Amino acid sequence: MKIDTFSAGVAPGGLRNIQEIKILICYIFDKINTPLRKSDVSAILQNYSLANYFEASQAFSQMVLNKNLSVCPEDSNYYVITPSGKMISEELGDNLPLTVRENALKSAKAYFKRLKTEKENTVNIKKTPVGYTVNCKVSGGEFNMLEIKLYAPDITAATVIKNNFYKMPEKIYESVVSILTKEN
Repeated sequence: MKIDTFSAGVAPGGLRNIQEIKILICYIFDKINTPLRKSDVSAILQNYSLANYFEASQAFSQMVLNKNLSVCPEDSNYYVITPSGKMISEELGDNLPLTVRENALKSAKAYFKRLKTEKENTVNIKKTPVGYTVNCKVSGGEFNMLEIKLYAPDITAATVIKNNFYKMPEKIYESVVSILTKEN
């Protein structure tokens, strides 16, 4: 297909055609089969640099206008695929490169895992006179199983700590418990 979009932020093999971006959005909705916010779709596409942010946003809006996506009846912040959007996915989805389809689904899986992790665990960054305090909590539901406060000299280091904590809070918990319960 003809390149008709901005290429900024698009990885090699990513989509550079507005019609392909629309097909991929339908494909994501169809395969995930759950209501999504516009920001969810954007994050999924940006995680693997599958499409330009602005082009994807425009494609999403056009799909709502064309009734390929509609507002979710239960929550107006979310959208669902319509029968015409599902038809687009089923009839044209296989025309997208396999790696784009696979990466879109991997990205969606990673995105939802991160949302679940952030919901179950918290990280708060607080500025102090000498840097930042990063407070990380592993939740056990009704109580905190682990709470760690770390010093960070600047916001960049604090953000790295936050992101790494969210990547593997269960491993951090296991490691701390293992170290602290080990007999010498």
